[in-house]
Amino acid sequence: MKYAVKLLTACLTILILFAVITGTQARGEVNVNVNIGVPVPQAVVVEEPPMMIFLSRPGVYVAVGIPYSIFFISGRYYYYNNDHWYWSHGYGDPWVHIKHKSLPPGLRRFTINQLHTYRDREFAAYRNHGTEYKGRHFVADEHYKNNKYKGHPGKGHNKHDKGRR
Repeated sequence: MKYAVKLLTACLTILILFAVITGTQARGEVNVNVNIGVPVPQAVVVEEPPMMIFLSRPGVYVAVGIPYSIFFISGRYYYYNNDHWYWSHGYGDPWVHIKHKSLPPGLRRFTINQLHTYRDREFAAYRNHGTEYKGRHFVADEHYKNNKYKGHPGKGHNKHDKGRR
């Protein structure tokens, strides 16, 4: 009788192991996701430096003609993507996540939809006037650091300036 119980236990153990092994092989795929709470932004790929035009209502510059929400204020670029904000020294540099409460007031006070409304309104004026556009604007620097360009809009630009100095 002891022998039969041992044999039955061994057979059941082998059957269970076989079922477990074949069951996991049938699924074939294992996914492991680790989320540490810091969102990773979508890659920003810009073929040429974007034009940045000034939005007087929020008091920030915004990139026009590119498919990204990139803003410039106080010597930094800010990027909005998937309900998160990021900042960088240049639009071509790595983006660092920033909490909404740490944004400059010109961005923090407005929703992204409001900012887009102001952007679209000013972009229409920019597009209609072409080279005769009188609003404040500049061409973005890919790796802007430490206000190294004299007259950069972070330090105040001439109203009619049309590029970097």
